[in-house]
Amino acid sequence: MSEKTAARTREKWVDDVKVIACILVVLGHFFQSMTKSNILPENGLYQWFNTTIYYFHVPLFFICSGYLYQKYSKVNSVGSWCKNVAKKALALGIPYATFTTATWVLKKVFSSSVNDQIGGLGDTLFLHPTAPYWYLYALFFIFLVTPTFSDVKAAAVGLIVALAAKVLILTGGGYSIYAVSTVLSNEIWFVLGMGICTFNVQMKGKRAQGTIFGLLFIILSIVVYTAEISGSMISFIMGLLACVAVILMVADFEEMFSRGMDFLAKYTMPIFLMHTLFAAPLRSVLLKVGVTNAVAHVVLGLGISFAGPIIAAWIMKKTKWMEFFLYPNKLIRKVS
Repeated sequence: MSEKTAARTREKWVDDVKVIACILVVLGHFFQSMTKSNILPENGLYQWFNTTIYYFHVPLFFICSGYLYQKYSKVNSVGSWCKNVAKKALALGIPYATFTTATWVLKKVFSSSVNDQIGGLGDTLFLHPTAPYWYLYALFFIFLVTPTFSDVKAAAVGLIVALAAKVLILTGGGYSIYAVSTVLSNEIWFVLGMGICTFNVQMKGKRAQGTIFGLLFIILSIVVYTAEISGSMISFIMGLLACVAVILMVADFEEMFSRGMDFLAKYTMPIFLMHTLFAAPLRSVLLKVGVTNAVAHVVLGLGISFAGPIIAAWIMKKTKWMEFFLYPNKLIRKVS
């Protein structure tokens, strides 16, 4: 999401993976809100689905960001690091601050009807980011500590370091400061994406392997859920299986994906940033006017979760300056 530029050749498999991840993020947040509002029952199917998608949908975003970072950036000196940090502070910081603040205001205004209360604005912005914007928060800190790889040896070292960080967090270390814990936890996914690029991993023609990994993941997810097996290590292994399956299958089937995927790929950032800002108020309004029918909530809620951000992004693009809040670097390049 954060690595989007118009100037370079697009990576279709990356776009398609981000679309799938974005759809799952929207579905996860939407159905959580439906069950917390008692509009839909919190049954076994919901619990399995919610648990399962959280193994891998955000890791997919980190992998895509890491891949694009390694492929299109060169950060191997103090100067290039400073330039990259400034660029990412703008590209991630502006939408992060804008939409976190909008969400904070919305939750304060509708405090009597929101599912999850929120703390102070300063605490939310700097110490304890709210969903889904914690991803941008985490990504910025990952950029702070991750140089690009100069060769495969550097990539191998990077993977070892990232794995060590993951082991540390899995064994209970590094939890006291959120910025530290989120880097330790998610660096491995970002570096895996960088490794795909550095090692020039060929993903096409591996449909069978992707299908096998996918089936294995589905079977294990059912076993893990029914047996009530939990734990950070299980989540990591499940996430790894799912990410491999999704990436291999998407890469091999990329030419078969419809224009709908190509259309949604243009709006993954707006949908990611704004889906809750449209869905939550609509749900509150429907409940206030007495609409409790689950079908109406699902149809209208999912519809506005996608259509609302797309229309808003189109309007923001037409007004030029408002697009700054979505893609600040893009507007600055146009001006300069």
